[in-house]
Amino acid sequence: MRLIHTADVHLDAPNRALGERASAQRQRVREALVRIVDLCLERGAQALIVAGDLFDFRRPPQRAVDFASAQLRRLSGASPPIHVFLLPGTHDCWAEDSVYGSSPAGADSGHLHILSGPDAATINVRSLGLVVHAQAHLCDVSGQQPLWHLRASPDAKINVGIAHGSIERGDIESDSAMFAPAEIEATGMDYLALGHWHSYHDHSSGAVTAINPGSPEVLGFGQREPGVVVEVTLGEGPARVEKLPVGTLKSQTLALNAGEVSGTEDVIARVSELSDPDLLLDVVLTGLAAPGVVVNPDEVQQAASGGFFALRVRDQSHPALDDLTEAEAPDVLALGRFVRIAREHIEEAQTDQERRVAERALHLGVALLRGKEVL
Repeated sequence: MRLIHTADVHLDAPNRALGERASAQRQRVREALVRIVDLCLERGAQALIVAGDLFDFRRPPQRAVDFASAQLRRLSGASPPIHVFLLPGTHDCWAEDSVYGSSPAGADSGHLHILSGPDAATINVRSLGLVVHAQAHLCDVSGQQPLWHLRASPDAKINVGIAHGSIERGDIESDSAMFAPAEIEATGMDYLALGHWHSYHDHSSGAVTAINPGSPEVLGFGQREPGVVVEVTLGEGPARVEKLPVGTLKSQTLALNAGEVSGTEDVIARVSELSDPDLLLDVVLTGLAAPGVVVNPDEVQQAASGGFFALRVRDQSHPALDDLTEAEAPDVLALGRFVRIAREHIEEAQTDQERRVAERALHLGVALLRGKEVL
């Protein structure tokens, strides 16, 4: 049998970091869901799995529910009908007052299976020789173990598990739902459909093929790869997995060493070289900036944003204080006195925010006292 696996669609997420581009991004996500349904129909899939976070809220806007329902009905109305398995995730989690709250565990409306409820659910699709095992993510509950009760049925031809959570690894201190590689292997599934992370990851362990496909469309700055879904072929040996592109957006981070740029116009030129109407570009100024060299992030944003789907410019650089020698800025000059006072403010800062403000003041003040125009 062949199934399509997606997760973390996040229909109608607010995406406030995208500002005025948030609405356009929400439309791209909707179009990605349409393409997923199209793929199911075109490639003869017998099932679609959504491994959590189809919606962005436990009680999503009715318009998002209506849109998703209309798309999924295209699958139940196919000939033959295509089964859909929906798992509540961390955003559209299960509770009695959530969007899935009125659905009992393993609710079956025709060929739409909602794997809800506080306990693990099992769906047996005898026509496909398929048994699906899943544990919904519960609202407001920490320390969940979504794989704890998932075990393959020995008499099933094909066992598929669905879970929403993070793999345990060194750079993740805590999450509301986590599991270890050994827990993946212990499920004994032919395929484990995962969700939660927004980029593709292969978490296979032992004989169990376990994939997190990531979001089908880029959701914001920092997502590393364009959106994909996975097509999984089961029933003849180990699971075969193929990535299928569905997203249209790209995301990239551009780190610029502040000590290697000459000012705002230089940064505008470097950023503009990457112009792409489908790219979310996150520009970060890092390192040590030469005293008096000022980059205005707002001016860069205003000048270059038209070349991108979305642009964000952040200044995380620090002034190179050692470059301001006493010979360059003696205390008898206004520049020298200003530098001394600014340094004192930086040293006395109690918080990171206070330090950032004091450092920015040093940058701007040195530039002004050296006769440069500063917006």
